[in-house]
Amino acid sequence: MGLFDISISGLLTNQASIATTSHNIANANVEGYSRQRVDQSARLPEFIGGNYFGTGVEAGAVRRIFEATQQLELQSATADFHSFESFLSQANRVDSLLADSDNGINNAIQNFFTALQGVVNDPASIPARQVMLSEAEMLSARFDLVHSQLESQVSEINGNIDSLANEISSLAESIAKLNNQIAGSPGNFPPDLLDQREREITRLSELVSVQTLQQSDGSVNVFIGSGQSLVIGSLANQLTASVDPLDPRSMRLSITSGNSNIDVTRNVTGGELGGLLDAVTEIIEPAFNTLGRVAIGISSTINAQHQLGMDLNNELGGAFFTDINDATVAQARVSASTANTGTANLSITIDDPSLLDDSNFQLYLSGGTYQLIDLTTNTSIATFAPPAVVPDTVAVPTRGFSINFLSGAASNGDTFEIQNTRNFGRNFDVLVTTPEQIAAASPVRGEQLSTNIGSGSISAITVTDTTTAQFTTTPSDLAPPIRVQFGPGAGQFELFDMTTGTPVALGGPFAGFVANQDNNVLALAGAPYNTYGYEISINGDPQIGDSFDISYNNNGGGNNDNISLMGDLQFASPLDNNNSNYQQAFGRIISTIGVKTQSAQIKRDASESLLFQAQERKQSTSGVNLDEEAADLIRFQQAYEASAQVINVARTLFQTVLDSVR
Repeated sequence: MGLFDISISGLLTNQASIATTSHNIANANVEGYSRQRVDQSARLPEFIGGNYFGTGVEAGAVRRIFEATQQLELQSATADFHSFESFLSQANRVDSLLADSDNGINNAIQNFFTALQGVVNDPASIPARQVMLSEAEMLSARFDLVHSQLESQVSEINGNIDSLANEISSLAESIAKLNNQIAGSPGNFPPDLLDQREREITRLSELVSVQTLQQSDGSVNVFIGSGQSLVIGSLANQLTASVDPLDPRSMRLSITSGNSNIDVTRNVTGGELGGLLDAVTEIIEPAFNTLGRVAIGISSTINAQHQLGMDLNNELGGAFFTDINDATVAQARVSASTANTGTANLSITIDDPSLLDDSNFQLYLSGGTYQLIDLTTNTSIATFAPPAVVPDTVAVPTRGFSINFLSGAASNGDTFEIQNTRNFGRNFDVLVTTPEQIAAASPVRGEQLSTNIGSGSISAITVTDTTTAQFTTTPSDLAPPIRVQFGPGAGQFELFDMTTGTPVALGGPFAGFVANQDNNVLALAGAPYNTYGYEISINGDPQIGDSFDISYNNNGGGNNDNISLMGDLQFASPLDNNNSNYQQAFGRIISTIGVKTQSAQIKRDASESLLFQAQERKQSTSGVNLDEEAADLIRFQQAYEASAQVINVARTLFQTVLDSVR
């Protein structure tokens, strides 16, 4: 009977090994499958007649050939690769949009100033003015187009974030169910369920970086971010994407467990989701802000100069582009959290465009004190008490803007997001509607009388402020027009009011004129003449009795003094702390994004190689080798047949024993 027991144990054990080998072969092409082996061990021997005799073999656990450290390496490599690939995809889109040589912003800026030079060359030409106006509208349209493309990309990313959050939650539920099945299984943990769970975790790693912790009951706890629980045993929490209460254009991620929500937006890293969030933070938001900042720079400087000129209708120039501190624009720079309980209404005015950077800010009231946080560096840059009365203004001089408290009052905990430049690319419009409204000429004309005998001449007329009473009292006229008459002594001059056509002395004589150098005569005359909003520079050596008339430049459409100064703005440096012109400032973000895109390409390629190596290492340990399985199948088959032959021998011997006693 011992032979029967031994041979049957061999038969059953090898049958189990053949079945497991067949299972391996059948699943050879299943992704994530770990090959299995039946542990075989000798039965305990029996002590008979002073000796130990073997009792056969027994099948132990069906075991996965699996290395946990290789799985952890694969999870990490998977999360890194998909993060870099997702980031690179978004970065390439922004890089192509901004760096387009034909349709990019810099090309549109150049076209505008080229058309402006056409008006410099022929300021009275309506066709030249129309070309300039058309190029200005093209520039505005280009800013709007780039802004709209970035907005579309953000909307697409937000949709992807929502979809990924739902898939992550679904995978968490699946992992929790598998945990429950594995922990509740009798005997050893089912290898196929373990494989299925590893596949779910690997897929989860494609979406977000995860950390896993094995439990004694066979379940696995899964964490994301900085240790936020996604799966605890058989309990799965939800990852929820929702509109950011501070910025309706952004998404917020929360771990939802019962009635509690934990914001994990800043903690989520890795995987496709982490790559999208990084792309928004590092690529898209700086692109928005630089786009708006350059538009602010163009608008503020062109408007300031255009308002110092005169158009073909003899009217002072107005704003050429949208006013950077238009009331609607200023209020749109502040977004109040939907969770605020106070009534404070705020706006932001730009004081110095040269000090603006690409940061957004958060203002919140805590303990009765406002804190202003730079969201790029996450540092506090200002602390101040709420205004005692409203309206009131708090300047932030180091950043070039002021916070206007228009009405209402905030409550403790109220939060506001400040986006100084983000949306001005969309707000940037042309306000001039006809070619005649382009203020190309200077509104001040200077003439020297034909009776002058000296070598004096007007070297420059500089207009600095057209809002003074001298410009606004009488439309299309100076109040008063001035005659500069030299004498009665050497180096002296007098100023006369020419309003009535008859010179009337205003004051003087004024001394200090130095021959053969530029002399600012209104500055020499002192108050109130030095506050007229314009200045007359006279050079040479005027003689006593020589006169120069200063009047409004009526019908001076052929003058190009103001448009020339507007053209010079192309090469001025109004941005980046007065270190960059418009094209340089925009070129900087193109360069920065180009470098980040190239870096992301390098990281993506490197991470792909590391992922391939991790997959190969895991495959070499856990993967099915068909040649090896075929050899094992033959080996177990032969062992099975041998055990069957032992049964046949035992039957013969048993029959012999029976026959011998008949």
